[in-house]
Amino acid sequence: MYTLKSNKPMVKLTGIILLSLTMLTSLLGAPASFQPKAHAAGELKPFPQQVSYPGIIKPNHVTQAAMNSAVSSYYDYWKGKYLKNNLSSLPGGYYVKGESTGDSKPYTALGTSEGQGYGMVITALMAGYDSNAKTIYDGLFKTARAFKSKNNANLMGWIVADSSSAQGYFGSATDGDLDIAYSLILADRQWGSSGTINYLAEAKKMITNGIKVSNVTTNNRLNLADDSDGKNTFDTRPSDWMLSHLRAFNEVTGDPIWLNVINNLYTVYGQFSTTYSSTTGLISDFVVNNPPKPADPDFLEGPYDKEYNYNASRVPLRIVMDYAFYGDTRGRDIANKMAVWIKGKTSGVPGNIKDGYQLNGTARGSYATAVFVSPFISAATTNSAHQAWVNSGWDWMKNKKEGYFSDSFNLLNMLFISGNWWIPTAGGVTPTPDTQAPTAPSNLTTAVVSSTQINLSWAASTDNVGVAGYQVFRGGTQVGTPTGTTFNDTGLTASTAYSYTVKAIDAAGNLSANSNTATATTTSPTPDTQAPTAPSNLTTAVVSNNQINLNWTASTDNVGVTGYQVFRGGTQVGTPTGTTFNDTGLTASTAYSYTVKAVDAAGNLSANSNSATATTSANPTTGTNLALGKTAVASSVESTGFEASKATDGNSSTRWASNEGNNNEWIYVDLTVTQSVYQVKLNWEDAYAKGYKIQVSNDKTTWTDAYSTTTGNGAIDDITFTVPKSGRYVRVLGVTRGTAYGYSLFDFEVYGAQ
Repeated sequence: MYTLKSNKPMVKLTGIILLSLTMLTSLLGAPASFQPKAHAAGELKPFPQQVSYPGIIKPNHVTQAAMNSAVSSYYDYWKGKYLKNNLSSLPGGYYVKGESTGDSKPYTALGTSEGQGYGMVITALMAGYDSNAKTIYDGLFKTARAFKSKNNANLMGWIVADSSSAQGYFGSATDGDLDIAYSLILADRQWGSSGTINYLAEAKKMITNGIKVSNVTTNNRLNLADDSDGKNTFDTRPSDWMLSHLRAFNEVTGDPIWLNVINNLYTVYGQFSTTYSSTTGLISDFVVNNPPKPADPDFLEGPYDKEYNYNASRVPLRIVMDYAFYGDTRGRDIANKMAVWIKGKTSGVPGNIKDGYQLNGTARGSYATAVFVSPFISAATTNSAHQAWVNSGWDWMKNKKEGYFSDSFNLLNMLFISGNWWIPTAGGVTPTPDTQAPTAPSNLTTAVVSSTQINLSWAASTDNVGVAGYQVFRGGTQVGTPTGTTFNDTGLTASTAYSYTVKAIDAAGNLSANSNTATATTTSPTPDTQAPTAPSNLTTAVVSNNQINLNWTASTDNVGVTGYQVFRGGTQVGTPTGTTFNDTGLTASTAYSYTVKAVDAAGNLSANSNSATATTSANPTTGTNLALGKTAVASSVESTGFEASKATDGNSSTRWASNEGNNNEWIYVDLTVTQSVYQVKLNWEDAYAKGYKIQVSNDKTTWTDAYSTTTGNGAIDDITFTVPKSGRYVRVLGVTRGTAYGYSLFDFEVYGAQ
């Protein structure tokens, strides 16, 4: 038994010491009150790190401890739902379970490299809270390496499936590899690289021998994958523009290529926004061409590829992090522009954000999902004027639980907003912003090369840190971003005067003053008077009662053939650039005669091709809907009320819906007897098939293809067969989904020849 004795001087001294320690701890930025789990693997940056980024606000209506708690709670939910290690083909391999939107045949997709990247970043940042984080991370890395890309073994194939033969079967996806490589840098800073896995060496190998070799294009963009259009393409996905990742790549490799890519992507964003989204700052899911423009609908994933949709929704986080981590004000300005627009669009209510917008700000989507909402909240952290929006957004985010894609990206945004996404630089501190601009380029000169080209050269600029590149302006419009001191301006107009200036730019985005102005006038062109050769071997193919397809052998020209003119009976009906043409809207049972001419850029026309004739097929007699009220069977049904019979009940307000997330689903109708089928009408709900087949059968076992497409776009598909197809059963076989959901049909109609 102990007896307590009064000792006032000691109590006073102890109190002073404790107060001093408390103040010192506060000054050193110790974590707020939070009880992390045991640090099992010697974490160097255990959760929570709760960094405060210069110029970035956090929610101020809750404590830091409350934010930390919300993040850890969401992580527990996310981990329990999506983090798996049940691969019989790869014991010890972890993966993030989630749906894929592409074709994974012949395997059943369990996850993707995108999910693998999310999981590896999240796990490295949550280490210290999760005592098993290092084991999980190493298991995720094991899977990433086992499922290597078939094209570059330093990258990950984009599909995870429980089969050893799937390892090395698929090509890569750029976004997943960028996150995986970045996570290896985080892992090195978290656990060091002296263990079983040398994280830093693996990161460098993936960055230099993988991503740089396969994904960085010759024009300093990022392509879509290691099996996409190659190194010269302009095709790119803005959600891959992970600018702070690229800066980390530069830091660990010392390779300036990553700074060049960053500066060019900022330039591309600026050019794109000026032309297509000057009031919103939005960007499309996919960007093509130079100057940049939105991709066409169905460029890769669906009809909304040209809009701000489920890919581009991730862009605000990727942009704002470059400002938060590295102080690039270009990232701040883009993020703030988006934040100002979306606040006005939604009357300041984050829950009013929709899942899809046209570039002009018109809502395309219908509901709020975290992968759209959370990045807009992150973007708003750039300005204290958005404080109420950030507070409201945080409250919305922390309770939003949906599916793999939205939940994973929601958690990444929560880590950033709460300050628990630390900066993977030596010491983990934000570098002092570089605000000093380079000197102006000097001695700019021009050299006229031809009627369409002027070459420029200038003396190099200097900078306190280093010049990253240059911006070339023609008459005030930026036309190039070279890294050296020369630029060739092509595609000009003959006999025209042009004026040029050049600015230098550094890695922080600081721009120099203009160089001197240099002018030049292109030469007059030599007239092209030589016509192309005549197209040859023109043939026709009757497709239906209203369509005839044409094909011919290409012409040649001394400069180049630019296109063709198709004539039907002497009247021009088409101007294709290739060697095929589909003539539609014709009259049934009618003979048509065709010729084709080639044309070059100077307008010179070739002689006529040979003449080809064809007669459209006869109109089928209008029949009745043979499927109406007949028995329908489907591979799956989403839930009660969406049965297969809803597609054949003649009611366009009811529908069949398959399970979500699967590509290979089907529905067939039993016509009760063998019929001669000439037409099928499909009325799709929003969940349409991009790729599907119409098939017929007499036994439900052996199916014969009657029609196939890979370019479906939803709405109503009215398909007429040139030759009627015979069968008792007619099936729609889904091959590729047009959305993240399944397939859904309001009406499935079948018509027979009478």
